[in-house]
Amino acid sequence: MIKRQRTLQRRLAVLLLITVPLIWLVSTAVAAYVAHHEVDELYDTQLTLFARQLLSVNMGEHGDDPLPVLPKTKKLIRGGDRGDAEDDDIGVAVWNEAGDLLLSDGKGRHFSFEAGRRGFYTVSGHGDKDEWRLFYLPAPDGSRLVAVGQRQKLRHEVVLKVIQGQLLPWLLGLPVLLLLILWAVRKGLRPLQQVAADLGRRSALDSSPLAEDVPGEVLPMVRALNALFARIADTVEHERRFTADAAHELRTPLAALQVQAEVMALMPDETGRQHALRQLQQGIGRATRLVEQLLALSRLDPLQGLPAAQPVDWATVCGDAMADVAAVAATNNMQLQLQLQWQDNPAQVLPLSGDATLLTLMLRNLLDNAVRYCPPGACIELQAAATGIVVRDNGPGIAPEWLDRVHERFFRPPGQDVAGSGLGLSIVERIASLHGLSLTLANRDSGGLQVRLCKAD
Repeated sequence: MIKRQRTLQRRLAVLLLITVPLIWLVSTAVAAYVAHHEVDELYDTQLTLFARQLLSVNMGEHGDDPLPVLPKTKKLIRGGDRGDAEDDDIGVAVWNEAGDLLLSDGKGRHFSFEAGRRGFYTVSGHGDKDEWRLFYLPAPDGSRLVAVGQRQKLRHEVVLKVIQGQLLPWLLGLPVLLLLILWAVRKGLRPLQQVAADLGRRSALDSSPLAEDVPGEVLPMVRALNALFARIADTVEHERRFTADAAHELRTPLAALQVQAEVMALMPDETGRQHALRQLQQGIGRATRLVEQLLALSRLDPLQGLPAAQPVDWATVCGDAMADVAAVAATNNMQLQLQLQWQDNPAQVLPLSGDATLLTLMLRNLLDNAVRYCPPGACIELQAAATGIVVRDNGPGIAPEWLDRVHERFFRPPGQDVAGSGLGLSIVERIASLHGLSLTLANRDSGGLQVRLCKAD
């Protein structure tokens, strides 16, 4: 069963469809809280003002006469417009200091006299099951006590109507808003879909850049893709040239090996066969060296940096490189000299971290070139100092017009009678660049070649 991949469009749509209603609900709750507070403030102010006005009215004395009870407002106005008033939602009561009721209206007759009460109270049970908001206000001389009250339900209804007035337009507009959000998400992600479509139509060899007429948020990704395409194109072109050059260079030694094998087979005497065998072995050695160097380059080229750099022990690196060429140098009666120019701290020599195996390969290639191109009896010196690594010899050197080209791959100066592939200095330069070093070649005034490796600027 194939798992359905979650898309960015779906994630954004779900997030917005959840977030917008949630924010709307929170906003409604906050609005209800604020509205309730404002309604309480308004009605409490009215109750306070009403109580103060009642205290300023002269009630007179009723004596033993029963307290008059007013009829409903609708009977008093006799058909006049009473608005939306409800007599049972408000009540008034006035007592004297003895607790005798001097005046009452609405539900006020059910209010209880408590001489010690002051201010607002929320109570229930005044002739019904509803809660009431009561305000008790005594006269300055204590002769009277006024209580005015209002049903809490009335306040709740006002708040509810205010919220409903805001809620209804939102309820009607919310579906439209959600549809607009979905449309905006789809439209906003269309450039990404267009980029994906363009990439899907590309061939594997197409390295042309993507169009950059995209929104600013998508532009960094498009530019990064274009930069990636350029790097891939360079890599593919490099690999193509490398493969073509390698095929060309391998064709000659392989053809030579074939001829030498045929010559050896045709030799009638043992002496001729031995000579042909030695030639074949030398050809195999040259082909093996070429393949090894090609493999080294193919391994080094893709690297963007050193995968695991560690502190370099230059004494060991230099010693291993010298040991690798010592046998060939001894055969040609050459002198190999190693100079480690530090006192007690080897880290003073090019203080860097790197790959000891690659650095050994780099120095071995330099020493091997010196051994192969110098005449018998030459002196080859490897010097390691704080300023850099130097390999110098007293051989023929390199013609000045070829100094700038000898590090090119497969290039060999004309007139060479020493077998080679033209890859040694390319390998040296590549390893040096991975370690932040620069390669410099120069002919010595006294004769010979000097190769210097130092920190790149």
